[in-house]
Amino acid sequence: MDQHQEKIELLKKYYTKIQTISGFQIGNDISRKKLDNAKKKFASGLDESTVIGFYDTTVAGSGKSGYLFTDTKVYYLEVLEKPKKIWYDDIEDIELYDIANKDCNNELQIKLYDGTKIDWTSIYLNKTPLYRFFKELLALIRQPAEDNIEKLNVQTDKSENYGAMAGGISSAAYGQINKLYEEEKFHGRQGHGFAAERANNLYDNLTGHDAKIVGDDNVKNGADRMVDGIFIQSKYCQTGSACVNECFDEQGNFRYLKDGKPMQIEVPSDKYDAAVEAMQDKIRKGKVPGVKDINEAENIVRKGHFTYEQARNIAKAGTVESITYDAANGAVAAKSAFGVTAMIALATNLWNGEELEKSLKIATASGLKVGGTAFVTSVLAGQLSKAGLNSALVGSSEAIVSVMGPKASALLINAFRDGGNIYGAAAMKSAAKLLRGNVITAGATVVILSSFDIANIFQGRISGKQLFKNLANTATTVAGGTGGWIGGAAVGSAILPGIGTIVGGLVGSVVAGAAAGKATETVLGNFIEDDADEMVRIIQKEFEKLAKDYLLNQKEAEKSVDRLGEKLDGSILKDMYASSNRREYARNLLVPIIESEVAKRKYVAAVTNQQMVQSLKDVLEDMSEHVKEDDLENIAFT
Repeated sequence: MDQHQEKIELLKKYYTKIQTISGFQIGNDISRKKLDNAKKKFASGLDESTVIGFYDTTVAGSGKSGYLFTDTKVYYLEVLEKPKKIWYDDIEDIELYDIANKDCNNELQIKLYDGTKIDWTSIYLNKTPLYRFFKELLALIRQPAEDNIEKLNVQTDKSENYGAMAGGISSAAYGQINKLYEEEKFHGRQGHGFAAERANNLYDNLTGHDAKIVGDDNVKNGADRMVDGIFIQSKYCQTGSACVNECFDEQGNFRYLKDGKPMQIEVPSDKYDAAVEAMQDKIRKGKVPGVKDINEAENIVRKGHFTYEQARNIAKAGTVESITYDAANGAVAAKSAFGVTAMIALATNLWNGEELEKSLKIATASGLKVGGTAFVTSVLAGQLSKAGLNSALVGSSEAIVSVMGPKASALLINAFRDGGNIYGAAAMKSAAKLLRGNVITAGATVVILSSFDIANIFQGRISGKQLFKNLANTATTVAGGTGGWIGGAAVGSAILPGIGTIVGGLVGSVVAGAAAGKATETVLGNFIEDDADEMVRIIQKEFEKLAKDYLLNQKEAEKSVDRLGEKLDGSILKDMYASSNRREYARNLLVPIIESEVAKRKYVAAVTNQQMVQSLKDVLEDMSEHVKEDDLENIAFT
């Protein structure tokens, strides 16, 4: 039995006792899929012929984390940690600490010859049988044995969760597009009135009230808003009396009644007192049905949260009030985007076999990224629309809608708007407004997501082709997600109005966004090499040269690559790309790592001349004893 088989037999002795979940496989029984996933995730450069056992600790049994034992080392990936490996011949000693009633809660400390201490505390490991296994294994491998040569490899992880990103962005964009659709009214003669209506409604929602806009149904003399069950008509005019006068028809009758009772009339906060006096005068004259007490004017007139001038500024671009309003809406959009992205990313990673803790960390980071993008996009898109960009898109949006026709336009717009369905010319006009909002929001999203790439190219940290590739991936993902949301929402609305609209839009955005992003990456990947790949190739070439210069053995080379992998990230590769001499940059990166490794070599003392002479004498005498006299004569004759 060779030593490889001896190690397999040794692991067979302990593996059922080491595991706390059923995930350990030995030797040739290890699943091909698990092994491939382990190589991709945490065992880069693995020589499969040296594998003796694999303990898969993933919930789904995918093999993407766990402990992979070979003849010379153990590769492992624990929750919330980076991939690691331990060479057995680096281990000086192992200690077991009994600190708990359950063996899986104990601690195993591995001490290396360089002074490093590694603690294994995972609850997936029973420490006592693991301690005994290592003790026997170390005794076995300290016998003379041939080193196994393993292939060196440097990998970069470029995976993107396009589906989660598209779903989160599209869910935020859904609200933003509807917001822009509604805010086209801001550009009209009475635009500040609509701005006040939206701003007051947002304020009430953010302060814990049940508030919503109800006036988009365009019912004659209907309410604009409803807050906590109270119907409200908003009137933002230059004077308090003008606000009140707007509430009466040409015959002087009060127009806004609900079940025979006056609705509340919301007026600018700075016009409230004057509006109350004007309403008292109307009551005194008997113009308000069912109301005779002039003190009731204070109950009918509602003090808005904003002044007349603030409402006007909200409807404009670039003002403090306008930016604050868009930022408040952006916070709401960010919350939605964060939640959707985080949940999709969490589910996707769990389905792919990642542990819960790691999946939560990835989900949170993804949610923060997309949530932040949604916030900035909301502010930028809102400001662009108020600045008049929507007006510039009128011609192109109407041209697209004319091609779509009235039926498709009606299907599209009725999936998004509140109130009764509309058809014909009204549907086409509304669909054009919706498309303008889509274009502005999608464009702003791409700009925000690409801002770091744009900054990097000005700093010389990425190439033009890399920028093009990144922009194309971002643009197609956003466009695919937006288109998927529109199509999915339309289909979902036709099947189940309301909840079907949201579910259909979300499913459509995730599927279409993921497909679009992946397709673009695949297509462009065949033509455009990533800057990171180019930099890694340069590093590999310089490493090969330095390995010869420093006479690195296989173990030293692999350990150097491990340390390089811990240090190497996207920022370093971008700095390398921006450097004037990339090969020199690579050498400066590699030399300290390699010299640190070769410094661990055993010291070889210089031999004396006498030692060399004695060794030469011994060799010659040994040779002479093995050469026949005839051979010596032949050599002399020759």
